[in-house]
Amino acid sequence: MDVSADARTQGPIALACSTICFRNEDLFDALERTKQQGFDAIDLGALQGLCEHVPLFGTPDELKEASRTVVASGLRVLSVNADPGSFNDGTSPFEVLDRIESLAVFCAETSAPLLLLPCGAPERDDIPYRHQLEAVASGINAAAASAARYGVRVAVEAPHHYRLVNTLDRVRELLPLLDPEVGLVYDVSHVRAAGEDAAASYAEFASRVVHVHLRDAETGNIRKVLGSGDVDFEAFHEASQRAGYTGRYVLELETHDSPFATKTEEVADALNRLDHVFRSPAKAMK
Repeated sequence: MDVSADARTQGPIALACSTICFRNEDLFDALERTKQQGFDAIDLGALQGLCEHVPLFGTPDELKEASRTVVASGLRVLSVNADPGSFNDGTSPFEVLDRIESLAVFCAETSAPLLLLPCGAPERDDIPYRHQLEAVASGINAAAASAARYGVRVAVEAPHHYRLVNTLDRVRELLPLLDPEVGLVYDVSHVRAAGEDAAASYAEFASRVVHVHLRDAETGNIRKVLGSGDVDFEAFHEASQRAGYTGRYVLELETHDSPFATKTEEVADALNRLDHVFRSPAKAMK
């Protein structure tokens, strides 16, 4: 694919971008890089050790400074994608909830309607799975109640290849334990890594999906450069539109061993491949 072809020549970009795509940059530079690619909307990374554009353990002043930087960028914030700790990893749930409240305040200051939370830490061997699942659900419900006080909705990313709820069967077990106001983040790469077809599986969960992440994958591997996995993005777009999804689709290119010299080239290539696919909802109605 010729990365010099500019998707922006076809009109406004349909896709949004996670700042995880530019996690090697500081917050200001990541936002600038995102705007240079032509995006108008973002997810913000708050993932410990991966992408800390939102400082997870920052002081109120540090969080305030980050929120000012984001607001000044003019980009629309779709969500803060956070890993403030899990409710099955031995961390005090009160500590996790304190961090979540700080993140909810940040969301409110940046007009981000969604706070995305993980579906637990990896499964522990010393506690029964069901007990861990119930602890995660209880913690997420408490987080949702806390965030709601600031006008922010909580959504959980599930399945997630590296976490407790790593299959669609486990998603089916988690959802009945969650408050109905807790949304679902549908990441096609995690669904595919679990051995499922992202398009064929979508309709079952459509009523809970409030946010979508795009990245390529194959069974067992979520870190594929877009185009090197086997996710059928066109089929997924059609399935999600048919099921009534009205939100944005967010590129989240957490790729290892990329053949591109820069993340800018990788994002540009992803845009060339996908922006036209996700541009027109009418495709799904043919």
